[in-house]
Amino acid sequence: MSMFERLWRGRLDGGFSDGELSDGELHRAARAGSGEAMAVLYRRHGGLVYRFTLRMCRDAAAAEEITQNVFLAMLTQIDRYDAARGSLSTWLCGIARRQLWKHLGRNDAADGLALDEEGAAELPCPADGPVELLLRSEAVEAVRAGIDGLQPALREVVILCALEEMSYEESAQVLGVPVGTVRSRLHRAKARLAILLRAEMAHTERKRG
Repeated sequence: MSMFERLWRGRLDGGFSDGELSDGELHRAARAGSGEAMAVLYRRHGGLVYRFTLRMCRDAAAAEEITQNVFLAMLTQIDRYDAARGSLSTWLCGIARRQLWKHLGRNDAADGLALDEEGAAELPCPADGPVELLLRSEAVEAVRAGIDGLQPALREVVILCALEEMSYEESAQVLGVPVGTVRSRLHRAKARLAILLRAEMAHTERKRG
């Protein structure tokens, strides 16, 4: 059984349960060498890190490896986390993002993140767009496929803001960009998904007709 399986399944020190302490308290305990604190942090945030990574790379094995690397990095960089600068979950997702682009390769990462923020034309985006309709739309699979097909820099913000329900500020911390950039990228992503959903709905109507 790997260290991470032990962290997920069991208590190492027998000290406390998942809901007893805040992330800040757990972080301080982990810095002091508590394996139980690390176990709770892994169980509390490992799922988020794994989902974000899997949705970005669509490779379960890679997502699992990156998630493990994130918590290994946390063990070796635990003094670098500053609670005053943001939540532990955003810090971990930021590490995951860097691990992800390292996995994908620097060239692919550079291409995926090279967006012309200033020169991009604004597209109309309905107030209740396809991302908000994701769970109740008949075109769920089409929208999910559309998310997978977005440029990585746009896909990131949809995953963080819409699927993981992070705030713009939290997403900006993960991505290392201004809040305004997060808003702009999310608007563009929703606009492109809206076009996809309208096309899918028209196709569905034609099939029914």
